[in-house]
Amino acid sequence: MTLDEFELKLAELIGRPTELRPFICEGSPLACEVFLVGFNPATVIQADFWQFWRPGYGYDKTAWFQRYLDERAAKPLKSGRTRRQKVSATRRNIENFVEGAAGVRVLETNIYAAASDDMKVLDPASREVAPFRFLLDRIRPKVVVVHGKPAVEAIARLDIAAKVIAADHHFSRKTSKEAARGYGAMAAKECRGR
Repeated sequence: MTLDEFELKLAELIGRPTELRPFICEGSPLACEVFLVGFNPATVIQADFWQFWRPGYGYDKTAWFQRYLDERAAKPLKSGRTRRQKVSATRRNIENFVEGAAGVRVLETNIYAAASDDMKVLDPASREVAPFRFLLDRIRPKVVVVHGKPAVEAIARLDIAAKVIAADHHFSRKTSKEAARGYGAMAAKECRGR
């Protein structure tokens, strides 16, 4: 499958424009050997997924990340809060994972592509696994690392040909920088067959 074909098929599935966020990576998703999987995106961003897609290149994570930072900084604080971290704990550990997997391309994805501030409020209509299945079927990763009990439980119900590694905890809590990097290194080692 070419990148152009991938783009067309994904657009047929999720629509164009769309508020869904089926994945994040730098460049072509087709080159990603590792999937890092959560339950659903936790940071709602007021942007179309396709705004960060570059024909012939793939996804522009750098541009997406700048938008993430800008929107996060501008978002009003929740009641009782006096400050907000520039980057969420989950995002920090995703970046640590990617660093740990150096030399192997990582696709950041979720079981569900719809974003919500809290997974408990993700409405049933948004709990559609088709985008995730599409990514699995078209990209065929070698390794899938999943974090968070709900995501681990969802992955267990799917038939996945790749090596599945379940992290001990969700990346938002009880996961240190070293642990996240360690999971990335473990995934890279599995890809290399060692």
